[in-house]
Amino acid sequence: MTNPPDSARVEHAVERLRAAGERLTPARYAVLRVVDAADRTDEHLTADDIGARVADLEPAVHRATVYRTLTSLVDSGVLSHVHLGGAATVYHLTAETAAVHQHGHHAHVQCHVCGTVLDVPPDVFDEVAARLRTDLGFVLDTGHAALLGTCRDCATTP
Repeated sequence: MTNPPDSARVEHAVERLRAAGERLTPARYAVLRVVDAADRTDEHLTADDIGARVADLEPAVHRATVYRTLTSLVDSGVLSHVHLGGAATVYHLTAETAAVHQHGHHAHVQCHVCGTVLDVPPDVFDEVAARLRTDLGFVLDTGHAALLGTCRDCATTP
């Protein structure tokens, strides 16, 4: 079975890693491909989800290696992580990597009833961010944690 060609987003992430003097291991490459595929379909994958999919691409890559790889890719600025309700963490290509190819930074909201995670443009929070900065000197980071609430379906269900 042949692998599909890499997206321009994966190629850009690989370029960023190489430019920083980072090695491109089979684990890093597989993680990038899995996260990119999930981002393009608006999936929100946890480390366990990524580990399972990496095992399909690279059966020799141990699950513990996937976890270390996720940490190193976040530290290198190629991936970012978002904390969802219930302590779940999901991973995305960073805005610097994704924005080059029209899937830039976005914020997340999560329904506390059904768990659905929705991507929202970060400018949705511009007024709140401006008020927090003006009133409290607080700089809001909308990309690091999901805001919790109730989705439309759960709000209308009796």
